[in-house]
Amino acid sequence: MRENSVLFTFFACNDYNLFYIKIERFFILLCTEMTMNGLFFVHESMHRKYTEGEDFTFVQKLPQLIFTILVTDIIEVILCFLSMTDKHIYDIKDLEREIKERNKKEKKDVNDKKELGQKIIDILNVMHRKIVGFFVFTFLLFLFYWYFISAFCAVYQNTQIIFLRDSGISFITDLIESFFIYGFTNILRAISLCLCCRKKLWCVYKISDLIPIF
Repeated sequence: MRENSVLFTFFACNDYNLFYIKIERFFILLCTEMTMNGLFFVHESMHRKYTEGEDFTFVQKLPQLIFTILVTDIIEVILCFLSMTDKHIYDIKDLEREIKERNKKEKKDVNDKKELGQKIIDILNVMHRKIVGFFVFTFLLFLFYWYFISAFCAVYQNTQIIFLRDSGISFITDLIESFFIYGFTNILRAISLCLCCRKKLWCVYKISDLIPIF
């Protein structure tokens, strides 16, 4: 659910992430898919194929899909780093729990309580700086995407339908990608945890732990 942009944005509730941040993240990823398709489509050979009346085959679309998904994933990593607040909220909850435990055991230890309180303030400041960075970064991206897509549709008016179609295919492919990645990961973990293979295939579990990085 976390890796699928639709599920994460509209169905993941009470996950300690700000909803309006998730909405903006969803739209910036959608615009990224459109822009990357436009950047690839501007290539002369792709435009010549359209002007000659040839439709695109799946083999011709595959590099475009891979390129778009890779760039979108890289941007998504940056957006996740700047926008995800759940990790910081969990850190604050851990510190609050620690403060309550110390209140019960060491009521006179004021310095430790102040130190823990300062740690919470530091975490909130980090969250604040990241969210500000998120809005600045997405504003610059939106500005570039708006200019590029507007210029592309104005210049290549006859290719707008293909542009929208390919953008939709890229977005759907990106949504399906997470199911394949984590489905394959779960299959590897299930195999490695079988009673008959637990000792022999420990390396398979290690591999399954690395796959989500990609």
